Amino acid sequence: MENKAIPVVAFVGAGNIASAFIRGFITTGILPEGNIIIFDKYTGQYDNYKDINVIKAKSCNDIAAADYVFICVKPYQVSEALNGLKDSGIELKGKTFISVCAGVPISYINSCLGFEAPVIRTMPSTPMLVGMGAVAISKNDITDKKSFEYICRIISEIAVITVLEESQMNGIISVNGSSPAYVYLFIKAMLDGAEENGIAKENALPLILKTVEGSVQMVRRSGKSIERLIEEVSSPNGTTLKALEKLYEGNFEADIKAAMNACTVRANEITQELTKA
Repeated sequence: MENKAIPVVAFVGAGNIASAFIRGFITTGILPEGNIIIFDKYTGQYDNYKDINVIKAKSCNDIAAADYVFICVKPYQVSEALNGLKDSGIELKGKTFISVCAGVPISYINSCLGFEAPVIRTMPSTPMLVGMGAVAISKNDITDKKSFEYICRIISEIAVITVLEESQMNGIISVNGSSPAYVYLFIKAMLDGAEENGIAKENALPLILKTVEGSVQMVRRSGKSIERLIEEVSSPNGTTLKALEKLYEGNFEADIKAAMNACTVRANEITQELTKA
């Protein structure tokens, strides 16, 4: 049952990222189930929410009760989703919209809505699905301080957040939005390398994962620069130096930076494609 003292939050699009937000909010107690509405034109998505008592909207009209509306659809579905809300006839003014759509500028969201609405733009990471999310967040000028602080507060209960200017939101995709894929590829390469060295992947995987986790904690907790941490693993004339030589020869760092730049270029292309359509 809806708690009138707590804002009502709706999700347009009920896929994985929406589920991560919703389950995080419920698990932490930041939102009760009765204050969460989900709406997806693919109603089969609702099957993924059978274990929780969120409100499953039958149409856009059921979003009328929401104070905050998360837009959790693919970039090229934003126009259709927001036109559906606009055409439903429900009162949209007074609601704050939160976008999780990569490359979609706030100005485009407002053009789809047909008026200048308070819009908060976010870039979450898929590890939110396991409670290890990182979310970049920005807002337009019309978003009031109270609403922005509320959204920052509830998201910070389930993820690390960084507040940015909107002009930085396409660039940040390469840092936390797309970057899990880089890490997965690195782990895959290590698994393949282990196999070439005669070590079964099932034996190597737990060692690799713990090493990656431990390395992250060393960066976080040691207070030492990354360069210093590399030096401490690299004994003179040792095995690590030989490994690093190969990575430097292969332009490992340059390749990562090039990948990040390519990610940003594509995000900017998506923005241009949407705004020119």
